[in-house]
Amino acid sequence: MKLIQYSRILILVILAGCSDKFNEPNIDYRIEFQSLLSSFEEASILSFDKVKVQDSKFYLNYLEELDPQKIYFLKKDLSIIHNDAPTKIYDNLRSIITLFYERYEETLHIRKDLLWFHKFNFEKDEYIKVKRTEYFSTISEKKEFNRKILKNLIINEMLDDKELESVVDELRRTYKDRISSLKKLRASDKFGVLANNFLSQIDPHAQYFSERDLENWNLRMNLSFEGIGAVLSYENEFAKIEELMPGGPAVTSNQISVGDKVIGVGQGEEGRIIRVVGWRLDDIVDKIRGEEGTFVQLKIQNNSGTSIVKLKRGKVLLEESDASSEIFEKGAHKLGYINLPSFYSDTECLNLGNPYTCKSAGNDVRKILIDFNSKQVNGLVIDLRNNGGGFLYEADLLTRLFINAGPTVQIKGSNNEVDVYSTWSTRRAWSKPVVVLVNKFSASASEIFAGALQDYKRALIVGQGTFGKGSVQRFERTKNGQFKFTDSLYYRVNGKPTQIYGVTPDLELPALLDAEEYGEQKYKNALKPSSIESTVFYKFNNEWTSTILKKHQARITSSDFYNLLSEIKSENESNEEVSLLFNERILIENTRKNRNLGLANLRREIAGQPKFESYQDFLDFESDGIVLDEEIDQSLQALIDIIEDKKT
Repeated sequence: MKLIQYSRILILVILAGCSDKFNEPNIDYRIEFQSLLSSFEEASILSFDKVKVQDSKFYLNYLEELDPQKIYFLKKDLSIIHNDAPTKIYDNLRSIITLFYERYEETLHIRKDLLWFHKFNFEKDEYIKVKRTEYFSTISEKKEFNRKILKNLIINEMLDDKELESVVDELRRTYKDRISSLKKLRASDKFGVLANNFLSQIDPHAQYFSERDLENWNLRMNLSFEGIGAVLSYENEFAKIEELMPGGPAVTSNQISVGDKVIGVGQGEEGRIIRVVGWRLDDIVDKIRGEEGTFVQLKIQNNSGTSIVKLKRGKVLLEESDASSEIFEKGAHKLGYINLPSFYSDTECLNLGNPYTCKSAGNDVRKILIDFNSKQVNGLVIDLRNNGGGFLYEADLLTRLFINAGPTVQIKGSNNEVDVYSTWSTRRAWSKPVVVLVNKFSASASEIFAGALQDYKRALIVGQGTFGKGSVQRFERTKNGQFKFTDSLYYRVNGKPTQIYGVTPDLELPALLDAEEYGEQKYKNALKPSSIESTVFYKFNNEWTSTILKKHQARITSSDFYNLLSEIKSENESNEEVSLLFNERILIENTRKNRNLGLANLRREIAGQPKFESYQDFLDFESDGIVLDEEIDQSLQALIDIIEDKKT
């Protein structure tokens, strides 16, 4: 088992279109915090008590949220926490944040010094505990823990056949970059951490957004932006091209490659090139961003030398978050499959008043369903695994593609009044059998959709219990930004909440994850609502027979894949300590690789693909489309059972 996996600092940034306006703002953050406090107190449905906020327990939780693994703070740091007047809330939080960054920087320097001056002994038989339960008593204890952390990171890399010297050199560069990045932090960055950590203590889904944060959030939800279509990472003071996005100006230019370094940026076709080595990554992005049709110059450095690349900014689609589809043929059955990563929508297009032509989850799925109908597809699996939600109205629209009419969700606001999303004039786009595949990370809008189709008996739900996020958020302005907060709770049409409880599948699929460690229930301050009255709705005449359940259970019991999965899960749960003896780790790693290779080859067998000959073949494999995995296969088998059951 690997602990705290080593990776380079990777700051993913979408180079998107907006004006060059994000310099360090001249903001009084004490006033901004008071503005946030007042706005939250007035708008949120959650009770806000300044007396509780000034309590030492609140500050302890605040500190723990900053350091949940207990790897930065010392026990003596808890003395910074004290009760004070409500007017001192900001000062207390700022003191904790200041101390946090001091301890974080201290940790980075401890690791940097160890990498330069300590000789690691890989023949020493010692262990490191996976989970810490207490803060460090002394700085010596902290140094010893970090020695073990680094030793574990080095072992992880050496197990991948890397030489000790190259691993240590790479780690030295990593911590040099982290220290450099830390020194570039601004007051706005630290206030964002302060505000978000504060909000999370009251409302687990509240979030503060600066002007830049909000624009980036909107870009992710709209699935399109204007820019050059690249992702940058930060390495050794250089901005490096980490990824080129399909169809973007950068990739179509054929002049930029992954791994190239951006050392200068100029505006327009003839503008002066400004050197950007050592800059903050977001400042470099600000220089590259611009409106569609305008030009930007990049000074690129690679193994061939340096060159100037002129790019015309254009519109780029985030296609990896689109709805995608596939048709699987199993025997006499032609089965449709739709993967929906999020409930996205182009809000700018919607504001223009032409909703049916806009890029959105509902519109994209509608087009796929029309195509499936034209190809005489017999049934449908909708995959919502890892779909964390999105726009509420997209969940409503998507539900209406599968029901004739009626309510889809109930919303209860701060005034305790219940609004029902309902219409009696819609016409469904799909009338054939449906299976919805979910997991623990299906949340929010995913749960609205899955819960509605389950209540209507319109679909069979397969997978694991969902996340349990049954709250609705909206935005409110502060003096210099905005914040997202819980405004209401949503309920299923039968009156039951998904908050905490989630959606329970009709057919359960085993998983590696421990469900109790994930989901809404892990938040200490999660809302625990009771049920409300059911609204009027009419169920479909679909009764899932006991035969369907028995067939499903028989498949799971006899599945080599799920039997091996169970063994791996038991092994993972027993590993509370990690050995730092290199030879022992080799044996453990070989066992892990063999099991993972076995699991991967069972997946390949399910997909009808040839087995991997080696573990390296498995690591090198890159899928270029939808691959039939064990959970999709089980969902398709359940879909066939429904189709066959209807014939009897």
